[in-house]
Amino acid sequence: MTTIDTTRLAAMFVAITDAMSADRDRLCALDGVIGDADHGIAMELGFAAARDAVAVLDDGTTDPTILLNTAAKSFLNAVGASSGPLYATAFMRGAAAVKGKATLDDADAVAMFQAMARGIQDRGKAEPGEKTMIDAWAPAATAAGEALAAGKGLAG
Repeated sequence: MTTIDTTRLAAMFVAITDAMSADRDRLCALDGVIGDADHGIAMELGFAAARDAVAVLDDGTTDPTILLNTAAKSFLNAVGASSGPLYATAFMRGAAAVKGKATLDDADAVAMFQAMARGIQDRGKAEPGEKTMIDAWAPAATAAGEALAAGKGLAG
């Protein structure tokens, strides 16, 4: 079983920011096919803002809900467009799903992830198959739940 605390959640934002920075140009190029070619920039800015905001939180007094809500506000303030509200909603829904937990076990993490996917779907009013980010989030959330039900942990 995996245990996730605020230190690990903050490290997740560091890792995601690093990945977004590394793939910024590729994400912009993909977005340029159907959009304004700024998605990589927006993702890098949003996750960097979230990373920086959660980095200053006190691990001893911060629970996952506070961390995720802090990330949500920071992401939204850094990124307008559609991605800002979508990811902010995801983080807020994830925060609500784990309210009162100091650490997250596998079931908590899956519940958080599934709540994030539902938040994105609700905010964007999207359905699978409409060529939106829910086409990635919904199957991933479903697979996480299925893996948990089958007795597989997050690390396996």
